[in-house]
Amino acid sequence: MEDRELIRRIQNGQTEYLNEIAVKYYDDIYYFCCYQTGSPEDAYDLAQDTFLRFIKYVNNYQYRNLKGYLLTIAMNLCRDYIRTASQTPAKADPLEYMEYAATADNTKAPNPAGDTQTSENTLMLKEALAKLPENQREAVLLHHFYGYKNREIARITGASYDAVKSRLRQGMKRLKELLHQSDFNQ
Repeated sequence: MEDRELIRRIQNGQTEYLNEIAVKYYDDIYYFCCYQTGSPEDAYDLAQDTFLRFIKYVNNYQYRNLKGYLLTIAMNLCRDYIRTASQTPAKADPLEYMEYAATADNTKAPNPAGDTQTSENTLMLKEALAKLPENQREAVLLHHFYGYKNREIARITGASYDAVKSRLRQGMKRLKELLHQSDFNQ
């Protein structure tokens, strides 16, 4: 069933369809929160809070892009979390997240005897992403990991189209620099 129909039914009192939305979008919201916070445990709580907030305001929701709307809620919750907890994503253990994400995808967690090059590359990317400023990291994640266009990212983040283009360009430039530095430090 399409999102628009699910929302219409939920707004008409058929709340059993809320579960369908949660099942459909939970992984995307959870992984977005993982990338933002660097913590699987905190991401779990923030993903739950995202859906609770959506449920609370579902009757006021005007259909556009449900996944984008949920990501906007998640992004705001992650920003609040980081601000109030006085944490930065760089403080998280990237290896812990990488292993957790691999097992959550029903794939093998990286092991020392396995494909170490892939594991090292994933770890370097995760560490580099964590070092980006928050607004650049959001733009890079939403564009390259979730496939959103710049205009959609602008709508999700509340930034102007030009700001999103700039954040994306600067974020990718900085990410390349960080990855290049990591290559030489090994």
